[in-house]
Amino acid sequence: MLEWIVSLGSWNWFILAALLLLIEILAPGMFMLWLGLSAILVGIISSAVVWSWQAQLIAFAVFA
Repeated sequence: MLEWIVSLGSWNWFILAALLLLIEILAPGMFMLWLGLSAILVGIISSAVVWSWQAQLIAFAVFA
């Protein structure tokens, strides 16, 4: 399962961002918005730079 998630590349961040922003629309509270924007930012960076999934998670935590 982990290999499949890693094989998605930067698309997994865009999928996560879409889910988080959908949750924000359904239950507004301005919390999931920042997580969704962080996921978009990590997805954009991941499409330009090749880095490990551990570094991506750390960047997501820092941006969030």
